Amino acid sequence: MKYFLSLILISATLVTSGCSLFSRSDKTIRIADIGSLKVRSVSNEPIDVSHEDVVRYYQAYLAVATDPEMRVRVAHRIAGLKLQSDEIRMERVVDDEAALAEDRILAKASIDDYENLLKAFPDRVDNDAIYYQLAKAYSLAGQPYQAISVLEELVKRYPRSIYYLEAQFRLGQLLYAAGDYEMSEAAYQALISVGPAANRFYRDAEYLQGWSIFKQARYEESLLAFVRMLDEHFPDEATLEAAQGGDLDLLNDTLRIMAIMFDYLGDWNQIAHFFDEHGARYYEYKLYAQLADQYYEKKYYKSAASTLRAYVDRYPDSDRAPSYYERLITGYETAGYPELLRKHKEIYNERFGVGTPYWESHDVKVRAEITVALSKYIWDLATFSHGWAQAAKKRSEKEERFNEAARWYSEYIRSFPEAADTVKAHFLLAEISFDLERYDDARNNYEIVAYQYPFYEDAAEAGYAALLAYAKYKPVPERELEWRQLNVASAKRFVTEFPDDPRRGTVLVNTAETLLKDKYYEQALSTARLSQETGVELPPRYRYGASLVQGHSSFELGFYDEAETALLSASTYEKLSRKERADLRQKAAAAIYKQGEQAKVDAPQQAVDHWLRLAEVVPESTLKVNAEYDAATLLMEMQDYDRAEGVLLKFRQEYPNHELTKDIPSKLIVAYEGKGEWRKAAFELMTLSNDAKEEDERRIACFQSAEYFEKANDLDNAIVMYKRYAHTYKTPFDPAIEAHYKLDQIYALQGDEDKRRFWLDKIIRLHRNGKDQQTERSRYLASSAAFQLAEFDRIAFEKVKITLPLAKSIVRKNEPMQRALKRYTQAVEMEVLEFTTPATFHIADMYAQMSKALMTSEKPKGMDEVEAEEYQYLLEDQAFPLDEAAIDIHQTNIRRTYDGLYDQWVKKSFSSMAELMPGQYNKPEKVATYVDQIR
Repeated sequence: MKYFLSLILISATLVTSGCSLFSRSDKTIRIADIGSLKVRSVSNEPIDVSHEDVVRYYQAYLAVATDPEMRVRVAHRIAGLKLQSDEIRMERVVDDEAALAEDRILAKASIDDYENLLKAFPDRVDNDAIYYQLAKAYSLAGQPYQAISVLEELVKRYPRSIYYLEAQFRLGQLLYAAGDYEMSEAAYQALISVGPAANRFYRDAEYLQGWSIFKQARYEESLLAFVRMLDEHFPDEATLEAAQGGDLDLLNDTLRIMAIMFDYLGDWNQIAHFFDEHGARYYEYKLYAQLADQYYEKKYYKSAASTLRAYVDRYPDSDRAPSYYERLITGYETAGYPELLRKHKEIYNERFGVGTPYWESHDVKVRAEITVALSKYIWDLATFSHGWAQAAKKRSEKEERFNEAARWYSEYIRSFPEAADTVKAHFLLAEISFDLERYDDARNNYEIVAYQYPFYEDAAEAGYAALLAYAKYKPVPERELEWRQLNVASAKRFVTEFPDDPRRGTVLVNTAETLLKDKYYEQALSTARLSQETGVELPPRYRYGASLVQGHSSFELGFYDEAETALLSASTYEKLSRKERADLRQKAAAAIYKQGEQAKVDAPQQAVDHWLRLAEVVPESTLKVNAEYDAATLLMEMQDYDRAEGVLLKFRQEYPNHELTKDIPSKLIVAYEGKGEWRKAAFELMTLSNDAKEEDERRIACFQSAEYFEKANDLDNAIVMYKRYAHTYKTPFDPAIEAHYKLDQIYALQGDEDKRRFWLDKIIRLHRNGKDQQTERSRYLASSAAFQLAEFDRIAFEKVKITLPLAKSIVRKNEPMQRALKRYTQAVEMEVLEFTTPATFHIADMYAQMSKALMTSEKPKGMDEVEAEEYQYLLEDQAFPLDEAAIDIHQTNIRRTYDGLYDQWVKKSFSSMAELMPGQYNKPEKVATYVDQIR
């Protein structure tokens, strides 16, 4: 009995746990996802029970259970355990036909259990789980059509079931397997309509729906379905290229079936038609490649080639276009179509060759990929034609094929000038040209081989062949001079290559002089250089000639450092006239100057050094003035102000009357600014303010000079320049009033109140007279000036005491008060907030102070009590209007709080009113006590 009770407890626990199977959640739950539940006994040792044991326990529980709800749940659980047991058995013996048959019988038992449950309890809200399990049982029992029926009932009855998505997906699969592609499509569409959120079947449903449509021979609709799937799940090239595992399999299978459908629809042209109608997609290239692969597998070489070419024609600028065309050529090579092979190699070069629009519009990476195939194709075409020409018997045929070979060798050289076998192309091209009696072309290519590739095995032979070509060729009269020069160049090269002639030095000098005369500067320079590098000592005349050619040629070519050295060397020749020597030195100076110009951008310090050394190397040169000035200018641009200052001061000292000296002050100003030497800059600005031609320039220099003196703390000079500006320039208005303000500030620092009063008053008058030129700044400065003037008088007012006799002392105190009131009023009228509230407060406070001073003033002596009382009444009569005025004005300040203004001066007005009207403004806040609140 004790053992039976334990089983009942275990069963009850399992039943309670099993209830969660029928609860609703966002996570899809399947039978296969439910693991076996473990219950621990009191000893904490696991109880080893099988599915059959648990089923027996549940059945024992049913024999005694009376609660209807618990009986239903246990019945559910028994059916689920039987189905789970069947699934486990089938997985273990999947290849055993007898076992499968037995398991199907067992599954049939589970089917009976689920159907009995549905009959017994047809309206339970959790029957979706029963339908789900029943469909699975039918599948295990090998009855797909019954499974379809159950799943259709499930999705119809329970559209919100946690099994809905999987049921729709399984329904689609079963319908597809049953050949009902239209219904399968509908099932997948129902899944797709749910959307991707929390729908793990979404992508597979899209993919399988495409297949369902394909099976109905609705190819274009199927293509659109697959395109929608690709667009959504492979939105860009990076996503597509990163695909792997199942994603990659899905992608490849999708592309394969799409390619098949395009073939079904016609041929490769259908790809373009489809995407023209429905919008281009970045992955189109995959479809062309896939379709071509399918054609190649069937050995439809021309169809495959047409497919690849269709892609290239559609996307001629694509990075993939060359590789697609290479596949086309490889296909023809595999198929053994030589004429088509050569034809398309030529087309490849026309489309993608070096210098074509395609080549020019693509980057190094794409060009590198093209180069491998392109070089092979061009070389193949050249050698094929060359071999044909050599074997040809007819001269016309031979000449035609030689020309074709020459064209391709030239194309190779043009396309790949740095390739290792380009020299061989030059040599073969030269041979063809010689055979065709094109000696100009022949000598050109022979010289390239001989002198640009000195380590080539046939370099010497090529060099000699070039001279033979020169000898063979008879130019037209117009080209005789040119040909002579070219022959000279070739001879020079040959001498260099074969240095056995003892006269080579003098020959090269004569050649260099001839080239210089004809203005062939590059050749003249190279020849002159070579003449000095032969190892043979040249006579003085030829040393001079070589230096002269080298100097003039290198100067013309922009090699100014070499020109300087060569020209100075040539100027030492003893037989030169004074003028000739002076001209050479002047040109050497020009070469030094040009070196500075060349170095200006990339090496400015070197440029400065070149320009400054010009006067040392050629002191008599007239270029040194410009050179030194340019050096100073460049130093300024480099912000090397220390060095620039020295050069500028030296320039002004040495060339005081030179036109360029006029610009020295402005440059020095910038230099001093850069160094922070404000006083020096101020003096230069002072000079400009005196000497500048334009009045506006003098005005600006005057103001800036004052600013810089102030910045350097030279206040005396700053005052001088600010005064000059204030007295001289009334316009523009803004700097004029600033100059007045600056004078006030400096005098404030010096504590000179009288001079401050003068300039403060001028600020106010300048602002008032400004009329339409007035600005917020001028209004602020004028208000500040009025306030400051008022402060001076207020302080004076506060210092005056009212003593006997009252008439005199009151007048003495009233005078500064009236002046202060006037200035404070001016400050208020200008409506600058910063000064409005303090001015208002001081006006009120001065009235209050005057009243208080009257009331506390010295009393006449000798009055009796009645007289004293009468006297006090008289004082009160005089003081009362003052108090009234103070109150009114303080209240004006206080009322500004209504506008959201509350600063220290408004606060002080409140404090003053607390003294003047304590009954209204000095009321302590009444706070209720805790006890009062309770009462």
